[in-house]
Amino acid sequence: MKKRLLCFTMLLTVTISAITFTNNVKAATKWNTNKSVTKEENGIKYSAYLTEDGKESWIYQIKLSKKITKLTLPKEINQAKLTRVGFGEELYGEGHDSYINIFGDTIEPWHGCYGTLSYNDKNKRTIQEIVFPNTVNQIEAASFTGMTKLRELKMPEQITKVPSYAFAKCTVLSKVTFSKNMQSIASSAFLHSNQVKTFSCPKSNKTFAVKKGMLMTKSGKTLVLVPNKMKKIRIPTSVKTVKAKAFNGSQATSIVIPKSVKKIEAKALSSKKVTKVSLSSKNKIYKMANNCIYRKSDGLLVGVIAKTKKVSIPSKVKVIDDTVSVMGKIGTKNQVHIPKSVNKVVERWMFYGDATVYFHGMKPPVIVSEYNGNEFTALPIFNKVYVPKKAKNTYIKWAKDRDGLTWHDLHTF
Repeated sequence: MKKRLLCFTMLLTVTISAITFTNNVKAATKWNTNKSVTKEENGIKYSAYLTEDGKESWIYQIKLSKKITKLTLPKEINQAKLTRVGFGEELYGEGHDSYINIFGDTIEPWHGCYGTLSYNDKNKRTIQEIVFPNTVNQIEAASFTGMTKLRELKMPEQITKVPSYAFAKCTVLSKVTFSKNMQSIASSAFLHSNQVKTFSCPKSNKTFAVKKGMLMTKSGKTLVLVPNKMKKIRIPTSVKTVKAKAFNGSQATSIVIPKSVKKIEAKALSSKKVTKVSLSSKNKIYKMANNCIYRKSDGLLVGVIAKTKKVSIPSKVKVIDDTVSVMGKIGTKNQVHIPKSVNKVVERWMFYGDATVYFHGMKPPVIVSEYNGNEFTALPIFNKVYVPKKAKNTYIKWAKDRDGLTWHDLHTF
């Protein structure tokens, strides 16, 4: 009963938040989404909405009747200047779990769907360049996902934000120039765009700068995003913070972390091809042992390099949560050994539900969950689990006390 009430409360909260967000968006932008207008030129059909005062236009979909190599967006639609591009949040409806790109393809990154196999508009596959008018100040999430021939990208001057998956799976994109007014960029903006080697950012940008090809804050103290193609990453010595998911989609094989780094945010180093990580022995915040990185002050596990079948978490680690950076791949053939020093796990900490997990402590770790009664999300129920033989009953009770879970494949060693 409690669980049902919890789920209902969470659903109600999400619904109210979604409605409030949608209403706020409509109120702020004053777009008339009840009436679509079109413009056709050079074999391209633009579908758009106008603001209520008719002064601004928003292209939400493009249809091509012929193959083109250069997509030049118009400066205006029905004499209203173009300021927004992409399928916007308020068009999806409540509780959507996918995106739609500018060509009408359904985009579901969590299912590996980036629109590259869609025939909704196959003519998009020849586009090598997009030219935006400088009036554009907003691009929607996943707008240009799956443009497999896009080679060069220059963001319009007024863009302040590059949203999630905006240019994901643009597989030959190699040159990216950000706008002078850009203030934020999603870590997934260029996910699977693996040919991007370096970024470029105007010196006039007050928020960001590019150093050694990587996107940094203007001060150089925060590493924001690593271009995917860069293989060997040497984090500059000016960096104090590595931003969350900074290596998202990176094809790097090695990372060098200097003594200057004081904060590694959630999944900041996660990348699938890394086999070598070097952490300065003079770093006062973090330490490396057994191919793992942990924080000295509280024993928080920060990163794991999966270069061997057996992953042994260091005995100094006390806490494992969902912020762990996994470098390399942890799969069904891996063994993750949790030492007795680990006294706390936070929900969703597990290694993708694939590895075999060995608990070495006679006493199970404390489970921490954001929602009371939701602790089962911190149990490795999708992993094969081994525990000390003498502690088997203790671990079974530990599991049963949370959501009545029973393990039929709980093993001992």
